[in-house]
Amino acid sequence: MNKTKQRLTVGLLVLGSLGLSALAQAKSEFPSEMARNPNLNLSYQPPCSVCHIDANIGSSTPITPFALSLRARGLTGQNSSVSSSLSKLESDAVDSDGDGTTDVDELKAGTDPNSSANASIKDGQEPGYGCGGTAPHGRSAPGAAGVLTLGWFLLRRRRGQA
Repeated sequence: MNKTKQRLTVGLLVLGSLGLSALAQAKSEFPSEMARNPNLNLSYQPPCSVCHIDANIGSSTPITPFALSLRARGLTGQNSSVSSSLSKLESDAVDSDGDGTTDVDELKAGTDPNSSANASIKDGQEPGYGCGGTAPHGRSAPGAAGVLTLGWFLLRRRRGQA
């Protein structure tokens, strides 16, 4: 592989990593944005676990069925995307858990849109991390530093083989 292709590959990896880490990153404002949404008019703030696995707010953890449904309808790292993605979720009558009740109706009722057991999420206690707690645990998507390190390692390895 010539140097131009190597540089292009590393550049694409860096740009891809930056794009992935910015996509739908957790923000402490998202639950309150959901609660303030005029279409929902919630009397509670949804827990982080509605979108994140084990309420871990790393950028690679918003993979619950509900989160994936929001992301498919435009949820990004911007606060303004919360309202528009919820509106699309409602107009599409999405039922992420397949229990016959739409996600928006489940949120209005205070039940988990990820579980057909209709567990209450109104007064659920989050673990001591995430959404306003202490530091999150677990891994998130690799950031630019990780991609640059990987690119540097691959280039060094390539030079050693040449």
